[in-house]
Amino acid sequence: MTAPFAAAARLDELLGDPWRPENVYGFHAGAARDARGDFPHAFAARLDAADFPLAYLPPSLGGTLSGLDDTLVLVRVAARRDAAVMPATLLSCSAVLTVLAAGTPEQAKTVADWVREGRTVAFALSEEQAGSDVLAGECRLDPAADGGFRLTGRKWLVGRGATADAAVVVARTAPRGPAAFTAVLLGPGELLRVRRQPAQPVTGMRGIDFADLDFDGTPVPAEAVVGTVGGGLAGAMRAQQVVRLLSTAACLGTADTALRTALRFTRARRVGGVRVADTGHGSRELAVAAAELFAADLLSLTAGRYAHLSPATFGLCSSVVKRIATRLTASSVARSRSLLGARGVLAHGPGAIVDKAQRDNTIVESIDTSPFGVLRSVALQLPSYATTFTTPAHPAHPSGTRAATPPPTPDPTPAASASASGPAPATLAPAATDPAPAASAPASDSVGAALASASGLAPAALAPASDPAPATSVPASGPALASSAAATDPAPAASAPASGLAPATVAPASGPAPVVSAPASCSAGAASAAASGLAPAAVAPASDPAPATSVPASDAPLASSAAATEPVPAASAPGLAPAALAPASGLAPAASAPASGSAAVASAPASGLAPAALAPASDPPLATSAAPTDPTPADTLPATDPVPATSAAPTGPAPAGTAPAPGSPPPPPLDALFAFGAPLPTLDPAALELSARPKDLVLLGFVEHAEAVAQELVGRGEGRVAGLVRDVRAALADTFRTAAEAQRDRARGLGSSPELLDLADRCCLLYAAAAAALAWWAHPERGLYGEDPAGAGWLTAVLAVLLALADGRDPRQAGPDLPPAARALNRLDAARLLFTAHPVQLSDGPSPEEDETT
Repeated sequence: MTAPFAAAARLDELLGDPWRPENVYGFHAGAARDARGDFPHAFAARLDAADFPLAYLPPSLGGTLSGLDDTLVLVRVAARRDAAVMPATLLSCSAVLTVLAAGTPEQAKTVADWVREGRTVAFALSEEQAGSDVLAGECRLDPAADGGFRLTGRKWLVGRGATADAAVVVARTAPRGPAAFTAVLLGPGELLRVRRQPAQPVTGMRGIDFADLDFDGTPVPAEAVVGTVGGGLAGAMRAQQVVRLLSTAACLGTADTALRTALRFTRARRVGGVRVADTGHGSRELAVAAAELFAADLLSLTAGRYAHLSPATFGLCSSVVKRIATRLTASSVARSRSLLGARGVLAHGPGAIVDKAQRDNTIVESIDTSPFGVLRSVALQLPSYATTFTTPAHPAHPSGTRAATPPPTPDPTPAASASASGPAPATLAPAATDPAPAASAPASDSVGAALASASGLAPAALAPASDPAPATSVPASGPALASSAAATDPAPAASAPASGLAPATVAPASGPAPVVSAPASCSAGAASAAASGLAPAAVAPASDPAPATSVPASDAPLASSAAATEPVPAASAPGLAPAALAPASGLAPAASAPASGSAAVASAPASGLAPAALAPASDPPLATSAAPTDPTPADTLPATDPVPATSAAPTGPAPAGTAPAPGSPPPPPLDALFAFGAPLPTLDPAALELSARPKDLVLLGFVEHAEAVAQELVGRGEGRVAGLVRDVRAALADTFRTAAEAQRDRARGLGSSPELLDLADRCCLLYAAAAAALAWWAHPERGLYGEDPAGAGWLTAVLAVLLALADGRDPRQAGPDLPPAARALNRLDAARLLFTAHPVQLSDGPSPEEDETT
């Protein structure tokens, strides 16, 4: 059997020792190209000859993709030498994945053939005047007399815009709403009629052209439409879940180079006869930088497997991994640079290498989804996990057997769990409460209310282009969305104006309005709000203090839609909240068959409509679900008369082994999620959903098994890290509870306070900690980061640093827990291994040594 990540080791060997100054694929050559602003032609040609650009294409289309975790590591070994080779060779991924997610088989074959031929397919979405608000785009795709279209307008800072051979362009085809945009595939012939502006200089990844594309009535044939008219953003948002993940390879590669450079420098450099690496300051900085890099690395590997195993629930993880990888690697690189002292500002030697790594690392933060957009999308989902984390769950091992140590004393109101009479396989089932999706589109709606969440719109704000009038109104008070479109009413709950940016009717938080979900047959899928009452909605641009529509003070059903996307896209699409395109079968049922001995869970209606969120009795936003055959819009429910939940199923996480909803695939086993490098099912970009349902595998797995992880650690004599695992569990519960409270308080909502954004940032750090703990536990026989089997030293350092950051403390305060990370760092470099969880052999020789200074 081939060793995990063997392709990455072969590629690194092919590229040779990066420390040799004469190596054109090495660090010094990369720094020299950067200084000149040169495109990495020779490097890109070498990678092309090794089929590197095919690493994200499925084998069915001639690609080499086996698993995104394998692709991430492969890309890292190239990007660590020069991150500019990523846009030089892989920039087509945004456009190609959009076509794979939404286009026809013929279109998929066409773009795959272009990539295999060495052509570049650009992705054009952003416009300068719209900034972060993708729905404000003015580039138009107008019908033409010949049955085709005419493209008019300008797309801004298109990655490889000056040199691309083809392009996917997303343009407006209707006056308003997310369904007002269509993607078209322009081949080499069509692109000849496009006026390309000169490339603009950028601070990182120099040599890559970022240029505007001007369209002046450019003819576009009807068959160039990707998928369907109005489906452009849906396909792009699905693709961006994978693009966000792939971009982390650049973050991790640059951090590896910066930290390795600093490590070797501090080992060779002496001050007062002592190696800098052995001083208190030097050793601590190296340890913190290593722990930050390990945390980002582990979450990226996990996300790479997650996208294959459960694409329908991958949205939250996609946003979290982008935030964690960019934030933690940026900090790791900055620490590495500081260890170089005065040499860190020199334009040669180690200073030049780390300076380039730092600038390349920084640009990744904004090229596909901005930090604000990422945090906004995470914040919108936090309240829905509040009930999931209220009660400790019965521990079980991922293999399906009980933990060796006794379970904790049951809570007086335990979450549903498998009885002690038999083992419970640790499949990651959704919570038994299954709060109603935040905007679930019915089967008949190609974009519908679900995409409103993805684009930052409140569900009620989605109107078809042909409907000029709002169909329903929301009660004058209450923090939750209350409207639901009737089965026979094609109009949405509240239509947006021509700009696509009008707020849905929003009520102040003066009372708990009931939430109702749209019937399964609703053509516009108005709103199925989560139990928390939070409607996925306005994503305001980070750089624009005055969004096109105003967010109400209550901010409960956030209304306006300014989709938070990148201000500087490379091959990028917007950073819209990963919200909801429901599966073709309609709203996913919350029904789950209880495991033996567990409390029964309420069944979903036969129609497949999910029951409304089962909120605890103390939770003000109670919910109901409209009957699928009810033709009457429930748009006039008074805020003073809350409707009780329709069922009284127990709250809390679903038991391990809970059966999936009828017609849906079973959740993957926990150990498969963390079996890095093991075979994976084929990635299907079209199966990626935009739903904001609380069904994330990492969070549900951790809430179910955190205590088992802690007990396993205690049994192995690792009491300190066991306590850290419990601290992570408690901190997540506190984060979700606080988010639910803030969402119900008009003074603390997203429209009035940054508190929910801060909580989202905290959640991202704790999510990474949960993933690290589960990764150790799922395969304890495996040693990660060069440790012996079941070694938990790296885990101690990673959890201590993440908890410190989550609490707003300087991670250097975790001093006693940090040394294992420094030891792991030295082990990996001494063995010439990539700074990643599994051993990946590198071709590195010794770096040039510095003269000693006494």
